[in-house]
Amino acid sequence: MLSFIREKVQGWIAWVIVGLLIIPFALWGINEYFGTGGGVVAATVNGTEIDQREFQQAFYEQRGRMQEMLGGQYDSRIFDPQLRQRVINELVERELLLQNADAMGYRVSEQNVAAMIRSFETFHEEGVFSPELYRQQLKIQGQSPAGFEQRIRRGLLASQLPAGIAETALVTDAELDALIRLQGQQREVAYLTLPIKQYEDESDASEAAVASYYETHRERYMTPEMVSVEYIELSADELGADAGPDDEKLREFYQSRSQQFSVPEERKVRHILLTIPEGAGESEVEAVRAKAEEVLKRIRAGESFAAVAREVSEDPGSAEVGGDLGFISLGVMEPDFEQVAFALQEGDVSEPVLTSFGFHIIKVDEIRAGEVKPFESVRDELLKEYQRDAAEHKYFDLADKLTNMAYEIPDSLVEVAEELDLPLKESSQFSRDGGEGVFANPQLVTAAFSDEVLKQGYNSEPVEVGDNHVVVLRLKEHREAAPRPLEEVADAIRQQIITEKARERAQNAAAELVKRLESGASREEVAKEAGAEWQTPAALERNAVTVDPALVQAVFRMPRPAGGATRYGSTALSSGDFAVLVLSRVVDGDPASFDKAERENLRQQLANLRGAESSQAMLEALEAKANIVIQLDES
Repeated sequence: MLSFIREKVQGWIAWVIVGLLIIPFALWGINEYFGTGGGVVAATVNGTEIDQREFQQAFYEQRGRMQEMLGGQYDSRIFDPQLRQRVINELVERELLLQNADAMGYRVSEQNVAAMIRSFETFHEEGVFSPELYRQQLKIQGQSPAGFEQRIRRGLLASQLPAGIAETALVTDAELDALIRLQGQQREVAYLTLPIKQYEDESDASEAAVASYYETHRERYMTPEMVSVEYIELSADELGADAGPDDEKLREFYQSRSQQFSVPEERKVRHILLTIPEGAGESEVEAVRAKAEEVLKRIRAGESFAAVAREVSEDPGSAEVGGDLGFISLGVMEPDFEQVAFALQEGDVSEPVLTSFGFHIIKVDEIRAGEVKPFESVRDELLKEYQRDAAEHKYFDLADKLTNMAYEIPDSLVEVAEELDLPLKESSQFSRDGGEGVFANPQLVTAAFSDEVLKQGYNSEPVEVGDNHVVVLRLKEHREAAPRPLEEVADAIRQQIITEKARERAQNAAAELVKRLESGASREEVAKEAGAEWQTPAALERNAVTVDPALVQAVFRMPRPAGGATRYGSTALSSGDFAVLVLSRVVDGDPASFDKAERENLRQQLANLRGAESSQAMLEALEAKANIVIQLDES
């Protein structure tokens, strides 16, 4: 997986993928926390500066996300340099896309920005976007709504052209057939296995060989780098609730939540819609109004509202059912429509009502009165919600103070803990693979081993480890990685040497057997020489799971047999053993076996891949013409 990420996910594709991953995560970035980078330029793109602070924020966010994805596989000493380069490349590419979008006149509406933000479940309460929660979350993390919205706007703007190019890719039927033939291809193969166990020799691992191997590969036999930290942990769940409110306060709370415990009034309505042409002038609007007045006269004269709606209404969704819209409550329709509909009495018909859709004539068929659950029936629920709200408000207040104080007093948590009346806890030692309890969280491990904590001795950035759960930490003790004594690892080294030598012999033996087959030796002769039996599985497909996946990959890398000839090869297996391969026949997939839906699904997949390639080519063209200077501060 790591090689795929490194080799395949490049350029703007990487930016889009990682961007989608980190949009929710970006909510937890702290714009003003980092003291370094202000005013320092990380890169310039056609004269536009990308400052060090922006780079640092993107780097820490992506590092945290990668740590969460890869867990113990993530070693910052190995991955951080690569990630730093990738992040600056992505920021440069984003700036190029923004500049190009601006030059082409692309814009992102406020409605699009609002829709994106409203889609983040992080800002939802009971499944609905909460403006108050939105502001609270951003405040805790030191971000302003304007700054965050600008960040979203820039992301949407940068994605417009690549997305447009990607969506225009076409795939011909001939190309689709060729892909089906490849994807559905089957290969008939026989193989025999050479277990490396039969090539092991204890004499390979003498004491001198073990000592030499230890010196050459000392980095493999190290005690892990370890840290212990002191930390402040703030959780709304652990704050607990204050003494319950008296009935008076609880009734006030009930009144403030009355809508929550009420069933709103609903009205069963019908309407007749006469639309206004787009861009219509005043005279055209008045003509539609006059038509609506004539329709209203027919209804007042006694014609059936439903019958007239079927005849003249231009609402495709309701005309066929006599204009019936069913039961509606406030907040569903346009305000002007609702204002009239909820002012009518049961059976009343309105005058023509103008909305953005045109002129409506509205009739109320039935009214369901709203009702409110009595206080006594919801008291227990109210109490729990009151206490939960009180704990969350306390949490948000303390989290805000914790963020500020941890930044203002960067080299100690003692005063912060005392001021906030929170315990200053200490962890046991843990490595980059993580520790116990809360320190099994990859983001906390990343923070503990960050340069700010490990090298500069600062408090960490606040790390969200769950809903309403944040941790700030600082270094207590650091133990560098160190070589383990030879006597402690000698047995492991001895077995490693034996295995490596055996693998080398097995590989050479497999190569020799392939030469024997190519020179005309029979399969029976070769099997007898190897002391093995030929295995002949059913024809293999690319996704075959009945045999070793490494064998499947090797078989499909072999050239197609030509003119009845046979192909020979060898490969290492996932187990460490080796196999000798005989490929006798290749059968292509049949395009006629795919129905229309399957073909279109595959066509879309191929079009997406081709669109991504076209977008990458576009970005490379922009880079070739741009003046780009990268000047990262490596501190």
